[in-house]
Amino acid sequence: MTEIVKRFKEVSAEQVEAYLRNAHWIQTGKLRSVATIWNRQDDLDAEVVLPLSRSVKDYVPRLRDALAAVASFERRGVLEVVSDIGRMFANVITVRVIHADTDDGTIPINDGVLLIAKAKDLLSAAAQAIYAKRKHFTGNPTPDAKEYVDRLLLGQTEVGSYVVNVIAPVQGGPLAPGEVESVPLAKAVTLNLVTGLEALKKASERYQETGSLREFETTVVQGASANMCDALLGFSGVNRNRAFEIKVSPSEGPMFETDVRTFKFDAPEVEILEKVSSYFKEDYVLTGRTLTGYVTKLSKPKEDEAGTITLDTKFDDLNRKVRIELGKDDYHTAVIAHDTRQYVQCTGDVHVKSKTASLLHPRGFRIVGVNELF
Repeated sequence: MTEIVKRFKEVSAEQVEAYLRNAHWIQTGKLRSVATIWNRQDDLDAEVVLPLSRSVKDYVPRLRDALAAVASFERRGVLEVVSDIGRMFANVITVRVIHADTDDGTIPINDGVLLIAKAKDLLSAAAQAIYAKRKHFTGNPTPDAKEYVDRLLLGQTEVGSYVVNVIAPVQGGPLAPGEVESVPLAKAVTLNLVTGLEALKKASERYQETGSLREFETTVVQGASANMCDALLGFSGVNRNRAFEIKVSPSEGPMFETDVRTFKFDAPEVEILEKVSSYFKEDYVLTGRTLTGYVTKLSKPKEDEAGTITLDTKFDDLNRKVRIELGKDDYHTAVIAHDTRQYVQCTGDVHVKSKTASLLHPRGFRIVGVNELF
């Protein structure tokens, strides 16, 4: 009974009215300015008397009677009806983990805790992107974004691999005549989440063709961020070995049709997300790149034979100065190239940060002729 009372307080007469309309009840009368009368064409004996507002005397017991009448007609419990009404005014985000070790509906406890924490982080990232489009959010979220996250509800888990439901309540009810609809924050966040996930999926497909992380640049204005990527990575588990699926629905329940969007991320896409997160944080590695350019700086301690050079080069449409540590022979070649203003070429893994870049595991360092560049 305590649970029914708690959930009952979350429902308004306006929300019940919206539920009745969606469930094909028809308003057939009105009791002065106190209540409205609702019937059904398929069952003339079915009737719901719905109080108009909280200002009505005996509002609470009358609303409880209305919910009981609906539950009686639908032949189910009042709490089930209240839950469906609540979900009419909530966005539901479902995360399903897909792996052999979750087929029985269980999950290792550390991964389960991580899953719930990252579900919260995912919606926090989407909420922060409402107010600013950034590759990486640091510090505390805005007060409105924090309030949105604090209002999230954790729904009951479901059978089928391992499934977690997060419910984001949406304020509001039916519009009064002439009233202009505004977009509640919860709906805006859900839209931002969908566009961000969709952008990441499409950019991942392009990345698999081009191998360029710059494919993800446009995803930021659509709501994606390193924070969103990190949250998604958490769904794959501590060892990042599970596929997962995210279902976004504006409402859920047996009485309603829903416009559901589903996004599935498999193992290869999880690996890509890890790279994208590092890219957005401006701390990532591009493997197996061959760089060509001029040596602009030489640095070698007097007592050493090896040294470090700075290469003025371009990769992924970026002009960067890349530091390369070279052995004795390669450094000597670099000195010659520097003094004679010749191009050099070297292969390795490029470690890119916000203000610096360096070539790891350099190999094949050599001077190249101009004729080799075209």
